[in-house]
Amino acid sequence: MKNKLLPLLAVLASVILWGLSFLSIKLVVQEIPPASMAWFRQIPALITLLILMRQRKETFQILKSEWLTFIAATLFGIVLYSVFENSGLQFTSPATASMLVAAIPVFILILESAFTRQWPDWITALCIFLSIGGVWLVLFDGGAPDLTRGSLKGNLLVLAAMACWIIYTFLSKKLGQRYSSLKLTTIQTLCALFLFLPFSVGEIHRWRLPSMTATLHLTFLGVFCSAIAYVLYLYGVNVLGSVIPSTFLNLCPVVTILAGFLILGEVPTWVQLTGALLIIGSLTALSLIKVARMRKKAVLPAAMTIEETEDQARRFMEV
Repeated sequence: MKNKLLPLLAVLASVILWGLSFLSIKLVVQEIPPASMAWFRQIPALITLLILMRQRKETFQILKSEWLTFIAATLFGIVLYSVFENSGLQFTSPATASMLVAAIPVFILILESAFTRQWPDWITALCIFLSIGGVWLVLFDGGAPDLTRGSLKGNLLVLAAMACWIIYTFLSKKLGQRYSSLKLTTIQTLCALFLFLPFSVGEIHRWRLPSMTATLHLTFLGVFCSAIAYVLYLYGVNVLGSVIPSTFLNLCPVVTILAGFLILGEVPTWVQLTGALLIIGSLTALSLIKVARMRKKAVLPAAMTIEETEDQARRFMEV
C-alpha cells in the first residue's frame, strides 16, 4: 500500500489541478482573449515536455507521410478545442463546462460503434443513454433550449470544443499506436505554437496589460495544469496501471463544482447536479464494465489500455 500511496496522491493532485483549471480559465478570459491565452499556455507546457523528452532520450523523428495527420490532429485537438472552450467559458460556468467535457468518452463510444457497426449491449447502451440524458440536463437545466440565454451560447461553444476533441481522437488513434504519448504530445504542442498564431494575431487589438490576478492564474494554467499535472498523471499511470487513474478523471467535474461554489460562489441547480451524477456515474460504470470484460477474456488482466488513459490525460492537459 505504501508503494502505491505516492502515485495515488500524484493522480489525485493532477485531477484537482485539472478541476481547478476551469475556474482559472474563466477568470483569465475576462482579460486575455481566448486564443491568445491558449497560446501563452503552450510555452511552459512545451518547456516541461522538452525536458521530459531529453530525460527519456526520445527523438523527434516521425514518418514524413504522417506530418499532415500530426498537423490536422493539432489543429482540432489543441488549437480549435482550446479556442472554442476558452470562448465558451466567457459565457457559461466552469462547473457546466467541466461536466460537459467529462462526457466526451461517451460520444466517442457512440461514433466508434456507428463506424464499426458493433452495437453495444444493453448495459452499455443504458449507460450511454443515461449519460446523454445527463448532458441534456446540464445543457438546458431540464427545460427546452432558450436561444436568448448567454449561457446557452457558452454551452454550445463547449460542445463545439467537444466535437473537435472527438475528431482529434480519431485522427490520433494510429499515431498513438506508433509513437509514445510523450512524443505525440510534445510534437503536437510544438506545432500548436505556430497554428495558434493566425487566431492570436486576430486578437492583438484586444490585448491589454493583464492584472496580477490574471497573470498568476495564467501562470498556474501553464505551469501546473498543462505541465506538472500531466507529468504527475503519467507517473501514476506508469505505477498503477490505467484503471484507477482513468476512474479518478471522472472526479474532475466534482472538483470544479466544489471549487466554483467555494471560490466563485456559483451554485449549480439540482437539475444540473443530477445531470452531473448521471454523466459521472455512467462513465465510471462503463470503465468498470470494460475492465471486467477484459479480465474475463484475459486480454488485459488488470487494466484498460495505457494509450486510452494517456489520451484522456492529453484532453485535460489542454483544458
